[in-house]
Amino acid sequence: MIARTAGRKSSPGAVRRAVGAIGSATISSTNEALLSAGLALSVVLAALQRSAWRGPVLSEHMRMLHEVTVRSLATTIAAGVLVGFALVSQAVYWLAATGTTGLVGPVIVVLLVREFTPILVGLILFGRAGTATLVELHDAKTRGWQRLIELQGLDPLVILVLPRAFSFAVGAFCLATILLLTTLVTGYLVAHGLGLIAYSIWDFAALVIRALTLQDFIFPPIKCVLIGFLVALSCCATGLGRQGARRDDLGRIVPLGFVRSAMAILLVNTLVDLVA
Repeated sequence: MIARTAGRKSSPGAVRRAVGAIGSATISSTNEALLSAGLALSVVLAALQRSAWRGPVLSEHMRMLHEVTVRSLATTIAAGVLVGFALVSQAVYWLAATGTTGLVGPVIVVLLVREFTPILVGLILFGRAGTATLVELHDAKTRGWQRLIELQGLDPLVILVLPRAFSFAVGAFCLATILLLTTLVTGYLVAHGLGLIAYSIWDFAALVIRALTLQDFIFPPIKCVLIGFLVALSCCATGLGRQGARRDDLGRIVPLGFVRSAMAILLVNTLVDLVA
């Protein structure tokens, strides 16, 4: 009897703790989403000012664009070859097995152009350039470079965040184009080598192009640009936003940056699909 009474008395406390934990997580997530939206809006407004694109900012933008595109080129091509083997050739194989090779174009457009390429480009961006951005901005925070920029009367948002955000956005579009072409060429060569298709690569390209609609020329590029932009903002916010940062925090902020970037990629992909 005493045990039952104690259990009844403790159950409201457990419910309150559970509700409090859910509320705390909700408030924290909402605050983080609002801060991210505010950061994105601030970067866009800063970019619209001609004075923001001065020599140091433009130089940093070109440097980061080289980091994002040229240094990620080998990774992107390798990923395109693997996806061509795993995705395109398998799609052609199963369509040929079911006698529906006429659907090669639409299936590739839906799987590769609309969905897979923007997501994979976002992951490549984080893995190659995003982690480097996290390390650079973490050092700027812990070693006093950010404070030095502020003492010189410069805005860290313009110097550190603005060039990275737009470099990632432009680089994402470029890498998506390279990834898509590499994947299609590899998939065709594998399928043709296995005897699954007998037509030329130009006929294969014509099948894919005929399956494209006007929306496929608008929304997938928008996806890539927004994903690159938000991945950069996620990495910048993670690298600069931690209060009382120490040099040994790097092992914690890289996984946090990955989680935030992955959430941004999935959010953009879902929202653009809903709009399209």
